[in-house]
Amino acid sequence: MIRNSSQIYKNALLIGGSGKLGSEIAKSKYFKNIDAPTKKFLNLKNKKQIKRYLSRDINLVINCSGYTEIRKCEKFKKKAFDLNVITTRNLVREIIYQNKMKVRKIKLIQISSDAVYAMTNGNYRENGRCNPKSYYGLCKLESEKVVKKMNNYLIIRTRFFNKKNFRYNDAATDIYSSMIELNNLIKYIDLLIKKNIKGIINIGQRRNSDYNILKKYFKKIKKISRLSIQEKTNTFITKDASMNIKKFLKILKKNG
Repeated sequence: MIRNSSQIYKNALLIGGSGKLGSEIAKSKYFKNIDAPTKKFLNLKNKKQIKRYLSRDINLVINCSGYTEIRKCEKFKKKAFDLNVITTRNLVREIIYQNKMKVRKIKLIQISSDAVYAMTNGNYRENGRCNPKSYYGLCKLESEKVVKKMNNYLIIRTRFFNKKNFRYNDAATDIYSSMIELNNLIKYIDLLIKKNIKGIINIGQRRNSDYNILKKYFKKIKKISRLSIQEKTNTFITKDASMNIKKFLKILKKNG
């Protein structure tokens, strides 16, 4: 049975509301009642601010914060670790403390990435081996380890794009993923919260090339090869990051 959304989001906190995903969640019809403070008022580097917010009547935290630009993470590794791992550690420690002190328990929704997988052979399962090829992916995996210290959490591994704000004019025909459009991802996050799903879950669509996925939204997008992208950077470019989404599809089927 799906829980009443007004009851859930009345006591929900969104962290990272200025980012690509967080800003759209904050504007979404699904999350009208969610509290989304700016970084000025809630910075995960500031333990006092975390404590002040979580001392309130909070029962759900959605963490979309982080340093997500893959190339910059390779260049500025300390910053990447601080903003992806240390901040998550600060948040989790305070949630664990608050859960010991309160009758109302706080659940954490942690937005992760398909970058925790090797991104070479595809069909990655939630309980399979993780072998990130980028420092960003490594940081996301370390963040997941921190979250797993909790009893009540949901880690969402995903890859998304925003059809309203897409800055590329080409896409590879030989790069494969389970990439999903942002608004669909938000709809599924809402569903998973209402159904009280826990653990780790891959969220996306069935395996397809980046070109075929994006062509549905951008008719004029041009074809490009993975090799031509890889030649321009030292950062590993995805070969096949597609995820096994059987667990996710089973939930959708039950929802009708």
